[in-house]
Amino acid sequence: MLRKIACAGLVCFSVLSLSPALAGGDDVEPGLEDPADGPPFFGDALDIKSRKTLVDALVRAEFGKGQVILTRTDPEGKFRFGAFGRTVDPNSIEISCAMKGYKAVDIVRTPGRRDEDPIEVQCLLEPE
Repeated sequence: MLRKIACAGLVCFSVLSLSPALAGGDDVEPGLEDPADGPPFFGDALDIKSRKTLVDALVRAEFGKGQVILTRTDPEGKFRFGAFGRTVDPNSIEISCAMKGYKAVDIVRTPGRRDEDPIEVQCLLEPE
C-alpha cells in the first residue's frame, strides 16, 4: 500500500492508494472477496426532491487515523467500496457524499444480517 497526501486549501488528507479491488468503484464481483477482510460498502446517491440517483457524486470513506478513500457514483448513481481490511471496524467507517449544487441531508446505513455481509449506504442530497 502506498500512502499519498491530498491537499485542498490548507487541509491535507492521508489517502491510501489501494488496489482497484479496495479503492472503490471496483469491478470485483460480489462474493469473491474474503469475508475475513470485512464487509464491502455499496449504495447510491439520491436527490430527495426528484427521487433520482445522482451521477458523478463524490463519495468519501474515512477510517483509521484520517485515512480517506474517494470514489464517484457511476452512470447509474451507484458506488462501491471493497473491504477495508481485517483491522478496520466497519462501524468506524464514516461515509459522506457531496455534489456541486446539492447539500447532504442524511446518510442511511443498512448493515447485512451477518458481520461479513455488505453494508448498504444511501446518500440523501437535496438541491441548494
